[in-house]
Amino acid sequence: MPNKFLASIYTYPWDLTDEGLDRSLNRIADTAQCDEVMLTPSYHVSTYFLPHNPTRPIYYGEDGAVYFHPDYKRFAGTRIRPRVSDSVDQEGYFERIVEAIDKRGLKLGTWIVYCYNHYLARTYPEFAKHDAFGNPYLGQFSTAPPDAQEYIAALTENLVQAYKPVSVHVESLSRLRWSYGQRNPKVLSEISARDQYLLGLDFNPAAVAYAGEKGFDGKKFQTDVAAWVRPRLARLPTEDDRKPVNDDWIGSAFDGRLKQWLAIQSERTTALWVRVAKIIHGGGATIQSVLATSRSQQGTDINPSTNKYLDRVTVGPFKSAEEGKGRVKEIESAINEDGIVMVSTQPGDFTEAAPLEAQVRIAKDSGAGGCNFYNYGLLREEQLGFVGSAMKGV
Repeated sequence: MPNKFLASIYTYPWDLTDEGLDRSLNRIADTAQCDEVMLTPSYHVSTYFLPHNPTRPIYYGEDGAVYFHPDYKRFAGTRIRPRVSDSVDQEGYFERIVEAIDKRGLKLGTWIVYCYNHYLARTYPEFAKHDAFGNPYLGQFSTAPPDAQEYIAALTENLVQAYKPVSVHVESLSRLRWSYGQRNPKVLSEISARDQYLLGLDFNPAAVAYAGEKGFDGKKFQTDVAAWVRPRLARLPTEDDRKPVNDDWIGSAFDGRLKQWLAIQSERTTALWVRVAKIIHGGGATIQSVLATSRSQQGTDINPSTNKYLDRVTVGPFKSAEEGKGRVKEIESAINEDGIVMVSTQPGDFTEAAPLEAQVRIAKDSGAGGCNFYNYGLLREEQLGFVGSAMKGV
């Protein structure tokens, strides 16, 4: 367990620069009493309510962008090029933020969003996730194509080597569920859990080809999945359709081929995750993400063997210190030596300090190594004060 309970606050680059770096970082250090700025250099589409932003309290964000000037030589192994945000309005934009964070005595963390990216999926649909019908999902990037893998590795390498963060939060470096990232979805009729699960499989041609290399007829499996799902989407779900997605069904579906497909794709996606983890550790940063389990693997293709690379694990708040102690001990036994648990909090849920103070105190008493606070720009001034009050209490 670390000597000091860590307070890390997520933030967007534009919130720091719109307010002015001195003002925003002073708020983080003094008002919120935080030690680390978890800054995103690569993010997905959102619309933001930014209560204390002086120029754009409502911000209609871009649909996937990076917030630094990439070193394009690092991307020589892929046809994909990152989209630089319109917010990056001058040379050295991200460098100025990093320097200011260091000057203020704060730690730099980088929060990298990978496969949830509308811009990349739309611009390079051949590298998007594809469903069983062959349609590219224009909000999700695939982990299967070699170009996508090289892009992901180059992005990571560029960030950790150029900016030297002490930590990297890895987000969405996996297969995503079918509905993840849908914008203004028009889904008026029920889609059963099993149909949704099968719609979330990634049949990018590179994934199908990889299965073929392993002796599995991926094209036939894709055709069979489409033929199974299509009539079930067309009719009202029956009681049989509404049966759950569980181990028994996954093991028996399509004469056991669903389980085989998942194992093959998990091998590939896990290998990419480990490659990225080694880049991060090679750059001197710790890795933060969620714990992989056999259950989560069914939806992400990330094997629990990756847990040994984790230095920080994100969990939700504990109800009690007694509950938290058991969970912290369980997680710490599964991750990297000296790894810690980070309790993620939502100060925006509160209109007074006391509930947040209680969450943070329980986290500390549970043996967690710190708290993440979400998110600097999305909180009101009073709520930043709640964070500071909570940290003063531990």
